[in-house]
Amino acid sequence: MTSTFVNQVGNWNPQLLREFRGRLKPRSIAATIVISLVGQTLLGLGFSQQTYNPVIERWAGLAETITWILPYALFTAGSYYLVSDLNQEEKRGTLNFIRLSPRPSRGILLGKMLGVPILPYIAIGLAIPLHLLAGLQSGMPVFFLISYYLMLAAGCFALFSLAILYGLLSSSRTIAVGQQSVVAVAFAGLTLFFLSPLYFAWNFAVTWRPLGFNAWSAQWDSYRYEADSPRATIQWFGQAINQSAWLSHGFTLMVLAIATTLIWLMLVRLFRNPNTTVMSKWQSYAIVAFLEALVIGFFVVTSNQVNFAESTAEAGTWLLYAFNFGLMIVIMLALCPQRASLLDWLRFQKHPQGILRDLVWADKSPALVAISINLVIINALYAPWMFLVGVGKENPSVAAIIVLSLTGVLLIYTAVVQQIFALKIRNPYTWTMGGLGLWMLVPPIMLALLQILPDQMPASMMIWTFLGYPFSDFAKPMLISSALVGLVAQLCVIVLLVWQFQNHLRTLSRSQSIMTR
Repeated sequence: MTSTFVNQVGNWNPQLLREFRGRLKPRSIAATIVISLVGQTLLGLGFSQQTYNPVIERWAGLAETITWILPYALFTAGSYYLVSDLNQEEKRGTLNFIRLSPRPSRGILLGKMLGVPILPYIAIGLAIPLHLLAGLQSGMPVFFLISYYLMLAAGCFALFSLAILYGLLSSSRTIAVGQQSVVAVAFAGLTLFFLSPLYFAWNFAVTWRPLGFNAWSAQWDSYRYEADSPRATIQWFGQAINQSAWLSHGFTLMVLAIATTLIWLMLVRLFRNPNTTVMSKWQSYAIVAFLEALVIGFFVVTSNQVNFAESTAEAGTWLLYAFNFGLMIVIMLALCPQRASLLDWLRFQKHPQGILRDLVWADKSPALVAISINLVIINALYAPWMFLVGVGKENPSVAAIIVLSLTGVLLIYTAVVQQIFALKIRNPYTWTMGGLGLWMLVPPIMLALLQILPDQMPASMMIWTFLGYPFSDFAKPMLISSALVGLVAQLCVIVLLVWQFQNHLRTLSRSQSIMTR
């Protein structure tokens, strides 16, 4: 690098210059170039040897193969580099030194995102000319190529933002004991086996469908996309989003933009104060509203999808139930403040009339009220869907039991998690996740092994509803009455847990008063 370029990079983003100097060694650059060129050569030779196929078909095969390889390689390698780098910085103690920099947090994190995976960027960049050449030679749609690299850049930015968030969390919170490299490998595995396939599944089904890629691919591949099939039309709140290129790209980019903005709000927050909660309470409301509306929209069917609507009612009910359950578990772990934060809140909480405002908005206050608000946001969308589209359309009482059971069990979990976080123990995340895992899995497994099931023993519906698993066809009237008993039991336990936590807060407050005297 020339001194002029170095000065320009340093003036724009010193963190990026630091990453360049640490990673752009002659040996590393040479190894990256060799690996990229050798890989491209092997791919080219492999397809050139297929003399039984026409030349244009060989070009098409090469173009399609590179189309699949580039995101997998970039996403997996880049996410591993980012998570591993943040954990190493934390281990060496340099991450706290970087936090002391007067530079804006966004600039530092952007420098990490652009600089840490610089070697994968170089390797992928060297493969772009061959991809474009093979695509143009085989007649690949030009607008698809433009969209491909646009979505690759947008997806890369969103995924690497998530990787940095994961890296900050894993470096500042001891969730599991083990080697730090395992944390990076775990996220790289998640990227390789889930996030990258999700990226392709979404773009092939929605973003790229109007651009003619499926028709082009069908010329060389026996796999066919059924463009006329009702399942090929993907709707969001009744509006087809994969029939127009402008709408498909606009929807995808808007979702990515909102998601990335919410992630960056958490990134900036955690980077400057690693001991705070993962998200603020208002951020949790925005995240829950965004995700719930996004997911619910795909389960809203129109009148011309009658057959699809019949299968969506029951399957969608349980899929949304599982999604809401998992979402709220993540939110409560991200919102519940630990003991030190609660003590700070108690120390500065002087005016009783401001307690409700603090419980709704303040970061260090207990999360019970905030989780309740998030449940209201979820049920504001989930409950109407249940009664208009889901199982509540035929059985309103069943829908009410499902919604109330989900709400009750999540409030119980929140009270328990907040109580654990308020205790003076090491690694509260480990205790919390272990306790929740045992509570969610052991009782239903034991009941199933003992054949204590609602179909065979209607009275057991009380236990299943209390545990948050109201899974039955409710054909017998006894099942509904038993489920109502389970809901009452949930309410009693919630009141008991809240009362116990209030007593614990009073104890902490008195101890604070004694210490400050």
